[in-house]
Amino acid sequence: MAERLEFREKLAGILTLCESQNSITDKATVEAYFAEDNLSAEQMELVFDYLLSKKVIVKGYVKVGGSIKNAENTEEPIRYTQEEQDYLNLYEQDLKGLRDGDPLKELLPAILTMAKEMHRADIYIGDLVQEGNMGLMLAMEDHADDTEALLSMAKESMQALLESQEETKKQDNRMVEKVNDLDEQIKKLSDELGRKVSVDELEEFAGITEDEISNILKLAGEELPPEEK
Repeated sequence: MAERLEFREKLAGILTLCESQNSITDKATVEAYFAEDNLSAEQMELVFDYLLSKKVIVKGYVKVGGSIKNAENTEEPIRYTQEEQDYLNLYEQDLKGLRDGDPLKELLPAILTMAKEMHRADIYIGDLVQEGNMGLMLAMEDHADDTEALLSMAKESMQALLESQEETKKQDNRMVEKVNDLDEQIKKLSDELGRKVSVDELEEFAGITEDEISNILKLAGEELPPEEK
């Protein structure tokens, strides 16, 4: 887990560096950035693929097997947004350029297939694919010759992203419930008193402290109005 977090930080670091240079870098800079990690050629391919997916121009880099061609329309079921469909068209065309004998020629399409099967409307398909590719990249450190283990770890990475998204959604729902409940309490008390209520009155009426009221409002990006304090 520590290695995974450290590698995520390095990926975020190289992306930040590229963005500070107007999303333009070169192959040598990226390779030097990861020199201490002793990544395999396949892992470096995934790093470059990650940067390209973030619309970073990498000078001097040519994708193994050829370049991306214009994507043709595919007859996918209507499950994706237009942005997602455009991404899939380009990515699938990109995968066709992988040369025979390249381990990624089998692995990346398999990860894409899993991503499609696991895809949900509330998460961008490209994020799911990149998470799977990142899991693959990390797995190559210890399981380079075990296809089943590589794909299993890639799937675990995608599942972790989905679970994280689900937890975020639950937290958002709880926030909305708390804010709505507080709004109802304020409205009910205001209607009873026929005027704007004070924080002290709301504390007594709702049975919660000023700090709790303040925290709920902060969850919604709001603050207690000065006149209510």
